[in-house]
Amino acid sequence: MRKYLSPAVFLAVVCVGLWLTWAVFQAETTAERQRFEAVAREAIDRVSSRIDQQLSVLAATQAFFEAAGGVAGHNEFRTFVLGLELTGQLRGLQGVGFAQLIRTGAEAPVNEALSVHFGPEAAVWPNATAEDWRTPIVMLEPQASRNARAIGYDMFSEPLRRAAMSRAMETGKPHASAPVELVQETGTEKQSGFLVYSPFRGSQPRALGDEPGRHPDGFIYAPVRAGDLILASLTHPQELPVEVEVTDLGADSSTQPVLFRSEDYAQLSEQSFQSMSGEITVAGRGWLVRVRQPDVENGIGAHWRSLLICTFSLLFAAALAVSIRNQNRAVEARRELETLSQQVIAEKDLMLQEMKHRIKNSIARILAIARQTASSSPSLESFSSSFASRLQAMANAQDLLTRSRWQRAGLNELLEQELEQVFGEALQREKLCGPPVVLNEKAAHALSLVFHELATNALKYARVGDEGGALTVDWTLEATPKGKLLQLVWTEKSAQAVEPGTAKGFGTRLIDASIRGELGGKIEREFTGHGLTVRMSVPLQA
Repeated sequence: MRKYLSPAVFLAVVCVGLWLTWAVFQAETTAERQRFEAVAREAIDRVSSRIDQQLSVLAATQAFFEAAGGVAGHNEFRTFVLGLELTGQLRGLQGVGFAQLIRTGAEAPVNEALSVHFGPEAAVWPNATAEDWRTPIVMLEPQASRNARAIGYDMFSEPLRRAAMSRAMETGKPHASAPVELVQETGTEKQSGFLVYSPFRGSQPRALGDEPGRHPDGFIYAPVRAGDLILASLTHPQELPVEVEVTDLGADSSTQPVLFRSEDYAQLSEQSFQSMSGEITVAGRGWLVRVRQPDVENGIGAHWRSLLICTFSLLFAAALAVSIRNQNRAVEARRELETLSQQVIAEKDLMLQEMKHRIKNSIARILAIARQTASSSPSLESFSSSFASRLQAMANAQDLLTRSRWQRAGLNELLEQELEQVFGEALQREKLCGPPVVLNEKAAHALSLVFHELATNALKYARVGDEGGALTVDWTLEATPKGKLLQLVWTEKSAQAVEPGTAKGFGTRLIDASIRGELGGKIEREFTGHGLTVRMSVPLQA
C-alpha cells in the first residue's frame, strides 16, 4: 500500500487545489459581474439623471412664463435662456423654444411677427398641411445658426412630433417624441434626436382635465441630440469603460428605433461580453438602455488569483508527492540494506560453519593419512617424505578450490598440477586427453590424493619420466539415469618388466578408500608384462 501513498497524496492535494481554484474563480467571476453591474447601473443612472437635469430647463421656463403672466417677449426670453448657460452645462440640449398653437389658415399674424424678429424671410413652413392645427416655432434660444433654421417650422405637420404634442395636451404634462432627425441637423455627422413638449396655457389651468376643451397657447419645448447627451453622460465626470445602446420603447413603434449606439457596441456581438439592460422613463416615454462590456472571465488579468492558486497547488502537490516518494524509497532502501545485512550475516555464519566443517574434515583426513603413513614407513625420513607429498597433494587441490571460491576445480588442471609435482618437466601433457570436467570440493580432494599416489607409484615402479617409461591418462563422460559418470583410464608403460605386488600397501588402500568409499565409484587394476592399467568409474555430483 505504501507505493500508492505518493499518487494518492498527489491526487488529494490536486483535488483540494482545484476546489480552491474553482472557489476563487467563482468569487472572482462574481466580483467581476458585480463590478460590471455597478458600472452598468451607474451608466443607466447617469443617462437618466442628465435627462432629468435637462428637462428641468422646461420646468424653469414654464415657471418663468407663468411669472410673466403669459408667453414672455423675445428679449425677455433671450435674456432668460442666456442666463441658463445651456451650451456649457447641458451638452446635447440644442436650446429652449416656444411653438405657438394656431388654427390652420391663421398664419398671417405669426408670419408678421416672425418677419419683425427674424427677418423678412422668416415665415411658417411648410406652406401646406392637412392638419387643422399648426405649431410654428416662434422662439428658440440660443439663436445660433443651427437653431435659426428651425424658426417658423410647423412641428405639428410631422407625425412623430404631432403624436408627442397630442399626448402632452391630453395629459397636461411634458412628453417626449419618438426618435427624429432634428431640423438643426445640417452637417455630415447627423444624430438621432428627440423633442420634449410641455403645454402652456398662460393664466388658464395647465391640464385640459381641469377645463375640458380648452387648448393651450402653445408648447414650451426642447430639442435634444441624443448622441451628445448620452456621450456626455458616459464621459463626465469620468469615462465609464462600457459600450451602450439606447432604443425607444414607444407604444407607436414596434421596431424599437435606435437613439444611440456606441462605436464598439456592435463589435462586442462577435465576442464574449457581459451585458445588462435597464428601462428609464423620459418625459412619459420608455427607453431601453443596454450596457455591454468585454467579457474578461477568460483573461489572466481578471483571474490571476485563481491561476496563482492552481499553479501553487500543482507545484505543492508535485513537491509533496516527490517528497513522499523519496521517503518511501529511503525506507525501502533501508529495508533492503537491513535484509542484505541479515543475508550477509547469515552467509558469514554459514561460511564459518562450512569452514569449520571442512577444517575438521581436513584435520581428520590428515590424521588418518599420518597414521597410515607412519604405520607403513620404515623410518622417520621415509615417513616425513611420504607424508609431506600427500599433504602437498591436498594443498594443491585446496589451492584449486580456493581459486574457484571453494566450489569447483577442473579435472585437467588438477591432474596436471599433481603430475608436475611428481614428474616435473618430464610430464608429457599431450598424453592427458579428455573433455572438460568440473569437480566439486569432495571429488577434487579425493582425486588429488589418488593422482598423487598413482604418480608416485608410476615414478617408483614403472620408471615413468626416464628409461623409456610413459604415462597416458584418458577420460570420458557418460550420461546415466542417475547423472554423469566419469570414466578415467590410467595407463603406465615401462621399458622393464613390472611384477605386481603381493600385498596392498598404504597407497593402494588410500586409493581404494578415496574412489570406493569417499566417491562411491569403482576401480580396477590390470597388470601387463611392462606396465599397469587402472580403470576408474566415478559418479559426478552437481
